[in-house]
Amino acid sequence: MKRAVLCVSNPQDYIKNLDEYSIMIVEPAVTDARKQYLLEKSDYSLLITADGEHYRDGGNYKNERIFMYTSGTTGDSKFYGYSQDQLNMLTKTMCDSYELTANDRYVSVMSLAHAHGQAFYWAALRAGCEMNFLSVPELRQLPKFSPTLITAVPAILKVVGQMELDSLRFIRAASAALPDALYQHLRSKFEVPVIEAFGMTEAISHCFTNPLHGEQRMGTVGLPDGIEAKIDNNHLLIKGPTVCVNDWFDTGDLAEQDSAGYYRILGRHVDQINVNGYKINPISIERQLAEHFPNMQECAIFGKSYVKCLYVGECNPQEVQNFLVSINQHCRPRLLKQVDTLPLKYPGKVSRTWMDENYQ
Repeated sequence: MKRAVLCVSNPQDYIKNLDEYSIMIVEPAVTDARKQYLLEKSDYSLLITADGEHYRDGGNYKNERIFMYTSGTTGDSKFYGYSQDQLNMLTKTMCDSYELTANDRYVSVMSLAHAHGQAFYWAALRAGCEMNFLSVPELRQLPKFSPTLITAVPAILKVVGQMELDSLRFIRAASAALPDALYQHLRSKFEVPVIEAFGMTEAISHCFTNPLHGEQRMGTVGLPDGIEAKIDNNHLLIKGPTVCVNDWFDTGDLAEQDSAGYYRILGRHVDQINVNGYKINPISIERQLAEHFPNMQECAIFGKSYVKCLYVGECNPQEVQNFLVSINQHCRPRLLKQVDTLPLKYPGKVSRTWMDENYQ
């Protein structure tokens, strides 16, 4: 089995016919520099682009079926390969947890270049779901396919929340924290379970989920699904057959667990802001801002040695500053800026490292 790098808009057409290759998908919309970086770092045998197919003598990987790379929001991308057995375990878990069947109509709105989109693609394929594919610019076409489920990042679900969809049985949010206000809007509008989940490329995407049946706890990523989990010194560790290592893997996330066993992600360890030795958790501050300012649609807290804040919505900046200081004097913002939209990195993620570098 050999690795294939796919640089195409609709790679699903190739996936079904490339059993002799391990599959890696590169997002077509990324910059040329990013594509070149991925090509230089990966060992491929077949490159598929809009210009055609290009072969070379790459390595042999007998047990490898898919090849994934991290988004690189906190540093250089890392590359991971997974076997057909691991993929089978993942898809069985997802099919069981979400009760996917051939009666479902699944519309993929997450790029197959992202672990979120690719993992759910394989699960839907296993279940025999009716499948259609839409790029983000085509998102408004979603209602014509009458999907029975939707899984996406919050930025996409915000648009979905403006649509009329009467066939949904659940909505799944992953890859970024779902704002409480958006959760409540989706739940109220569609009257179906809104399921927050969490995964990592290092575990073929899917690790935790709120249950389809039972309590969905807003603001949590739910319970371990197909993996084991524990918290050690506030760090979230995972272990299981779909994880990239055999031992416990430190996800790099800070987390807590409530009395019912549900996990809440508190942010990346590397995103903590160290102000004169005082550790500030950006997600905690963002939640407090959202609760205090109803007109604040979105916000992002970031920085290295002092706090910076971007926010969307009609809020008086002096009142925002006063509230931050009321939380703790170390939260006094060095930069406080109202913006039309938060600058998101692909795929719909807030990159606090990128913001810190670009907002001085």
